[in-house]
Amino acid sequence: MVHFAQSQLTDSGREIVIFTAYIENKSLQCAISYEALQDHFDGNTLKPIDTFVLNRRAIERIAEKLITQRRFESDDSILIRTSDC
Repeated sequence: MVHFAQSQLTDSGREIVIFTAYIENKSLQCAISYEALQDHFDGNTLKPIDTFVLNRRAIERIAEKLITQRRFESDDSILIRTSDC
């Protein structure tokens, strides 16, 4: 079972919002691109955290699906792109 931390932060250089998933007591870095927030969650690129918080449950479901499908990045993280939504 996947659980998610209730914290998040932005990386404006990479244009992502980062959040953490926990699987069997191991942490896994997850992120969603600003582009995905804007394209699928009517996000404002000036306030990506607000968009993330308002849509947290839907974003976590997408992350959980990618985890289940084992669609990890080369650094073993999960990145939600606009094509994943």
